[in-house]
Amino acid sequence: MPESKKIPFELMNKFHRFKLSKFPMPLPESELITLATIYEANQWESAEKTMISGLAEKLHVSVPTISRCLRKLEEKGLIQKNSQTNDRRNTYVCLTPKGNEIYNEAFRTLSSFVEQALSRIDEEELDQFFITFDKIYDALVIEYNSLGKEDEDVPPVSPD
Repeated sequence: MPESKKIPFELMNKFHRFKLSKFPMPLPESELITLATIYEANQWESAEKTMISGLAEKLHVSVPTISRCLRKLEEKGLIQKNSQTNDRRNTYVCLTPKGNEIYNEAFRTLSSFVEQALSRIDEEELDQFFITFDKIYDALVIEYNSLGKEDEDVPPVSPD
């Protein structure tokens, strides 16, 4: 494969090599990703994203799969399900104080790892990397949207 054709695959796969299970994490990877998704949805997104169906869509898994994971998190006292009505399809999920603690612990662990890694790179090089990375991301968003595949999970092009 010519070098230029490897770039998209390398970009998409490079960071997938890091497995959360290699870090001293308080939960299995799937549960931690679910917990982080709930945290983010509770902080920044609409209520629909905190419904079980919205979480399944966001994580690209089936409703039964997310339901099993949520059941485990609920048994551990990390999340709470709230239903506005008797319709179980409208069940919202939020973190408990213990869930927030676990999320923050994992965030600190990963942040420390990233900070240590980035400290090995010259600050100017790092700044240039993020400028270039933002340009690449913006170009990808424009191309993605031109396919008529606009998705609310894809943040818009960053402001100049």
